[in-house]
Amino acid sequence: MAVGAALAIVGALLPWLRTGGRSRNSFDLFRIVRDLGFAPDGAAAVVIRCWPVVPLLAVVGVVAAWWGWARAGGVIGDVAAVYAGTVSAAVLTAPTRGRVLARAIGPTVATIGGVVLLVGSIAVLVVGRAVTSPTPTAAPAPPSGSPGGRS
Repeated sequence: MAVGAALAIVGALLPWLRTGGRSRNSFDLFRIVRDLGFAPDGAAAVVIRCWPVVPLLAVVGVVAAWWGWARAGGVIGDVAAVYAGTVSAAVLTAPTRGRVLARAIGPTVATIGGVVLLVGSIAVLVVGRAVTSPTPTAAPAPPSGSPGGRS
């Protein structure tokens, strides 16, 4: 889970696109999305505005899992993973327009990070639940022949 979160965050900071003479990371890209000719409405606009929350979600999920809060950490990690993986995969598959010259490595790393984070978060949910919810054990029976086990 931690490796996936780190990859997703590093991927978000690496170059995503090259516009003009400049490489832009995911945060730059979403800042200039209107200049690139894409003005989203509805859910896409919310996703773009909330993109800076992805690193925070990834870190909070990992820390919660480390602290033993498997369910909370796993769920938060799943949200961060789906968010990062979906957005970066969408950028990878989107057609280039006008001034965009070439895609860079950032969305590929972020997509891989999202997948690894998702697998890790699911593992935390499955394994963490078993670790934090031990099965109760029965108390040992007193030795036979003596009341209360005393001799």
